Amino acid sequence: MKTSLTYSLPIPPDTLTSVVRDSISHQGVYRGSIDFAVPLTTPVLAAADGVVTRVRDDSDRHGQDPIFGQDVNYITIEHKNNELSEYLHLALGSAKVKVGQKVRQGQQIAETGLSGWLYAPHLHLMVYQKTKNPQDFQCLEIQLRQPSNS
Repeated sequence: MKTSLTYSLPIPPDTLTSVVRDSISHQGVYRGSIDFAVPLTTPVLAAADGVVTRVRDDSDRHGQDPIFGQDVNYITIEHKNNELSEYLHLALGSAKVKVGQKVRQGQQIAETGLSGWLYAPHLHLMVYQKTKNPQDFQCLEIQLRQPSNS
């Protein structure tokens, strides 16, 4: 199922090296996630207006084993129509937002970094629908707005 909203690019277009939609970490409930290969400390931008519901930015643990998945820094933003976007692999201490804060599309919310299960620097973006049980979710196929060339 696709997102009902169209999201903007969550990083400055000139920082993007490549986009990966299918990877080992994008299976099962994570199918539909996107990885944006970018340099470390790339600004992370809110992909749509919303309210911040979760923030973690206290980890600098990372590695190439799934065990490091519990060490990831992230920010979750709730949007209209009960969709939530989640931004993962953020730098230690880089969050520029707090839980309950309203954010606007394009607003910087953090920077990319080394946290969690990863092989190379990137921003992992996933969007899912709000459910009664936060552990019970299914990622949606993200509809991305193409950046303008102006």
